[in-house]
Amino acid sequence: MFTTTGESCFLDELNLDAGELSQIDGARKDIREALKAGLPQKLRDKGLEGDVCEPRFYIQGSRAYKTLNSPCFTPPQQSDIDDGVYLPLSVMREESSPKLAISLFFDAVIEVLGPLCRANWWSTKSKDTCVRVTISDRAHIDLPLYVIPDKLFMQIKANMESRGHAVFDAAINSEQDSWKTLPKDKILLADREQGWRKSDPMAMKNWFKHEALEKGDQLVRVVRYLKAFRDKQWKEKGPSSILLMAAACPLFEYHDKRDDRSLLNVVKGIPAALRAGVKSPIDPEASLTAHLSREDIDTAVMHFQDFAQYLQGAIDSPDPHTAYAWMHKMLGDRFPNAPHRMKASDGMPASMAAIAPLAGPPETVKRTKAG
Repeated sequence: MFTTTGESCFLDELNLDAGELSQIDGARKDIREALKAGLPQKLRDKGLEGDVCEPRFYIQGSRAYKTLNSPCFTPPQQSDIDDGVYLPLSVMREESSPKLAISLFFDAVIEVLGPLCRANWWSTKSKDTCVRVTISDRAHIDLPLYVIPDKLFMQIKANMESRGHAVFDAAINSEQDSWKTLPKDKILLADREQGWRKSDPMAMKNWFKHEALEKGDQLVRVVRYLKAFRDKQWKEKGPSSILLMAAACPLFEYHDKRDDRSLLNVVKGIPAALRAGVKSPIDPEASLTAHLSREDIDTAVMHFQDFAQYLQGAIDSPDPHTAYAWMHKMLGDRFPNAPHRMKASDGMPASMAAIAPLAGPPETVKRTKAG
């Protein structure tokens, strides 16, 4: 699954190539520049009051967590980049109709990005909690829209300007102290359905960064394997990346040079975790499984039970060709066909290893995204 010998491995197949990353980061930079140049005036034109400032940005999601994978099925899956857009609270203060301010915020972002998108053949779409810019068949950039108190916004602005815009706008730029100390209850996300609501993307990133520092890079790789499995088994929808991360971290055990065994331990524990309910690691009162139907949970449980059975069989099989066939069934074409690199195990009798694990029920195809 992973090697430092220089040979191609499964993890390599999950990486976006240099051209794709360059396209994504170039598009993200152009989107930021367009919003910095045009959003303040567009908001004034729409009648929003306050000392409108250039927006600030915060990269979040899988690119920030270092768990970004290339899509398995295109279409419908795409690499998903999340880049938060921040403005001072006073700009959006509409006491009589807060949802009107949200609508104007979304409309202004889409209108400002219009010329850029037309020039590049990109498309925009308003979702409940972000503006989505689709930059290719394989990738999109989501722009969640936030406000923070004016004083804190100006502190961040001054801090970043003292270091230079280049520092602030770097590809992975969210490690600055001024962001890390922002009070989590002062960040409001624009939600077209629920209105302004508290949301702290920094907290999730800081939580996973701590987990990765404490448990090592193998944990990050295991999360990427779980996401790759999800994208192979569910062409659309499936468990969210945050749910997989939250379920995996407490189950993770390090196995030196054996990502397969570390992955197996996590996969075996996920069915019980899903049935019990997975809590948010940054908010014990919030459940990451509460929005899932019983059917969704049952389907996910069966998929992960199958994965555990196939993975255990592949690890124990004395026949590397059989082991590859089982891993291919679970992880798809991106898993390298290199039986010569698989070490035979005497952990299971050949008579048992020759019998493939039982397949689970047909999967339910629903909507999702990769990333």
